[in-house]
Amino acid sequence: MHAKMLVLALSLVLLRPSAWMADLLSSTYTTRAFSPGATRTSWLCTRLPGTAIALLRVERDTLLPLSRTTVGEMMSSSGVRPGPHDSLLATPTTLMPAARVRLMKVDSATRAVLMSHGVTDDQPFAYVQSAPYRADCRTVRWTDTVPFAVQGEVGYVRGHLSPPENWVDGKPVFVIPDAWKYPYPRRRGVDFLVSAKAALAPAEAMFSLNAVLEMPRPQSLAVRLEQDSIKRGLAMAWARDNPSAAEMEPVRTLVRRAVLGPDWQTASRMPSRLRGSYRMDIDVEGTRGTMFFRTHDRPGYEWVGLDSAQTTAALLASPHVFGYRLAGLTAASRDSLMTVDPTGFHRAKLVWLGTNDRPTTAGNDASSLLSGFLEFQLAALPETLWNDLEAFVPPTSGKDSAMMAQLNRSIARGDKQARLPLTLMLNGPALRADTMHMAKGRRIRIVLERIDTVSVRRPF
Repeated sequence: MHAKMLVLALSLVLLRPSAWMADLLSSTYTTRAFSPGATRTSWLCTRLPGTAIALLRVERDTLLPLSRTTVGEMMSSSGVRPGPHDSLLATPTTLMPAARVRLMKVDSATRAVLMSHGVTDDQPFAYVQSAPYRADCRTVRWTDTVPFAVQGEVGYVRGHLSPPENWVDGKPVFVIPDAWKYPYPRRRGVDFLVSAKAALAPAEAMFSLNAVLEMPRPQSLAVRLEQDSIKRGLAMAWARDNPSAAEMEPVRTLVRRAVLGPDWQTASRMPSRLRGSYRMDIDVEGTRGTMFFRTHDRPGYEWVGLDSAQTTAALLASPHVFGYRLAGLTAASRDSLMTVDPTGFHRAKLVWLGTNDRPTTAGNDASSLLSGFLEFQLAALPETLWNDLEAFVPPTSGKDSAMMAQLNRSIARGDKQARLPLTLMLNGPALRADTMHMAKGRRIRIVLERIDTVSVRRPF
């Protein structure tokens, strides 16, 4: 099972847009390879997030023996057996950093559990305990040089409420596996993609928003979609009531995700007006190349980038996706364009047509001028153009680099993805772009033209 997942992860990393790679890295799936001694070991972990959220004030830090919870892992495997060679593992007797805290606020479900066990104070005392884990979901000893909790700090946390038999002197114990994220905001793991200079929303705002959006885990796709629709309305109402905090990270990202998620579900099912077959000609001071590609019939990925400058207030005024990316399959000639998406990976070079087309907004089809980009693997064009096109390959993020290092992999030069900004001009079924760029002092001209409206059924 693990080998298949690892192959799938690698294939997706190499064949999907770099922004998708970021999504993969931030998902609950984690893989790692390492060598204790001469033994090569693989890990795989999928962990459910904690269901208890709290706003707390730290009274004092302390140490507690590792407290177990009833929440397990969705999927976990490891080639490392507990023993002398794996001394990093925590045991039930391992003392872990903890803190005695005052629970200023907790979510309603957790409050009900506390009251059912006799904890009726509005702001009861409790304990929070770190339980960091590695890539096979096993809890490990605390090795961080940064303290888990600091006396007097007010923070937001998410974790698991330990069973009452594990409580300390009748006081609840909350286990925090994601100790690199909490307590927020001193721990910045919740907003790892945000600039270090960005103003952070206060802990009270993080708790308030998450308490509003917190719902039972859906047991079916239909329930999840229904919940997403409800969350959309709740997030918009919260943002209107908290306009200042709604413009601060990571609250801003949470609001946008809740608002745009259901709209994306609608947009991704709509046939794209940009679907079809294309020819792209590129000329770099006399060195030329041609690429053909045929797109999927529907958007496959959300647009990332254009909305980054939009305020939350602007989003509330027009709560619709800001664009999308339309995947396509390349071919050497028009006659060899595919009519169905091939099964498996590496059977076709991929291309992505990104655009600020907003299919769920009123009057969108009247827009005849669109901003966008064309992203494609270098191998789709002659190697004589690669040196010039590499200037348009976005730099690899630290997070992407870390994942590739963990997998002991590197991206082949031909699999690197150049991203060329374009302005798309529509006139009925005709669609064309003619753009000039300068890179390293050389003039690059890209001409893109839709040659028909035949598309490939999106396979997902």
